[in-house]
Amino acid sequence: MSEIRFSLPSAFSLQPSDLVAIVGGGGKTTLMFALANALPGRVVTTTTTRIFAAQMKLSPEVVCFTVEDAEGNEGFALSASFAVNISSALDRFRQCLVVGEVMGEKARGVPPQLPGQLLARPEVDFVLVEADGSRMRPIKAPADHEPVIPPQTTLVIPVAGVDALDGRLAQVAHRPERIAEIVNCQLSIENCELTPEMVAALITHPEGGLKGVPPGARVIPFINKVETPTQLDAARQIAHLVLRSPLPAPHIPQVVIGAVKTNQPVREVHRQVTAVVLAAGQAKRMGQTKQLLPWRETTVLGQTLRNVKGTAVHDILVVTGHEANQVAAIAQAEGVETVHNPQFETGEMLSSLQTAVRALPEWVTAVLVMLADQPMVEPETINALLIAYWQGQGELIAPEFGGKRGNPVLIGRRYFADLLALPPGSAPRALLRRYADDLRLVAAGSNSVLQDLDNPKDYERLTRHPISRLK
Repeated sequence: MSEIRFSLPSAFSLQPSDLVAIVGGGGKTTLMFALANALPGRVVTTTTTRIFAAQMKLSPEVVCFTVEDAEGNEGFALSASFAVNISSALDRFRQCLVVGEVMGEKARGVPPQLPGQLLARPEVDFVLVEADGSRMRPIKAPADHEPVIPPQTTLVIPVAGVDALDGRLAQVAHRPERIAEIVNCQLSIENCELTPEMVAALITHPEGGLKGVPPGARVIPFINKVETPTQLDAARQIAHLVLRSPLPAPHIPQVVIGAVKTNQPVREVHRQVTAVVLAAGQAKRMGQTKQLLPWRETTVLGQTLRNVKGTAVHDILVVTGHEANQVAAIAQAEGVETVHNPQFETGEMLSSLQTAVRALPEWVTAVLVMLADQPMVEPETINALLIAYWQGQGELIAPEFGGKRGNPVLIGRRYFADLLALPPGSAPRALLRRYADDLRLVAAGSNSVLQDLDNPKDYERLTRHPISRLK
């Protein structure tokens, strides 16, 4: 397996002064303490629900909060003694757990206003809050009074264990009746088995994973307990569906896949990738518009789009130019959107890519630059580039075969400004040359990444159709 280059803090894009609320099921407490151990600076962990004694032992220091520790009738001022206890614990251990009244084998949660007050203190860099309970089940739906998310929260992490797919809803879920209603399960909870589609629907539902998210807070789901190839395939399906879901606010920028109890807590971070298919060219060497030529049961462009649709990209955008109406008709037949490049006659490839990048919404983090005349590139090759990106192996990624770089190429958003600044007459490969040390090459299974349809001989060799008969 390739080296994974995400830590827990980087996977969730954590920044100093973040207040993180963890909800759902499937390992919230374990995730909270794993994040606390991985974060730089001083971290307060706490809960607005309850926590058990065995879980409290995961923290090097426990500070109890009582009603006497909140002073004043206005706001939520902390008593001097409580503040001293927090500062002392952080000086000694760099982190501490704050709980409410301890009753036997468990402790009460703290008021939802307290985490924000703690984060406002100069000695506190992060506050992590377990804001939900799930009775140790891998998945849950919140009750009317749940979750208890602090109003100052900046990041909400809905957690779901992938092992929720391993049994019947009644066995794997907390509040299974609510889940069945949210995901529209037509079977009884004793007979219903969750699917990746159902888990994604729960995560993205306003009465599920998005319930109670404060305005302006980010949402990054975590698919936990992913250890086997089968579980990884299922988690990828869930992440893909979450990122493609037509969500209400707030927007979900990424989905983290991992197994927090293992030595590889983060396996992949899925972010939105748009495939940009460059189909504006005039194909002067071919003698006619090559993207419109027959290919199998469709056209060259149609087959390219079908191959891309068989991958894990989240959106596809075709750039039109020469014979735009015919090209757009093929894209429309495949359910793909288009954008027109009015400068296609000069600098077609670069100007087309720049046109597409300018049209992308801000949450798209990378483009997969696909040539319209590469219907030979297999979906497996494209997915290999996406997986390398989601594993943090780079933001400039291309396939190689026989020691030669091929196409398509994945370009991350960090390079968009440089791409847009390339002058007329240049080409996208100029960006790759400029950042040659950043380029990550992924082995392709065939030489299809090196092939395109530049001239009639290429087309005739690959299709066995004499080009003269098609004019």
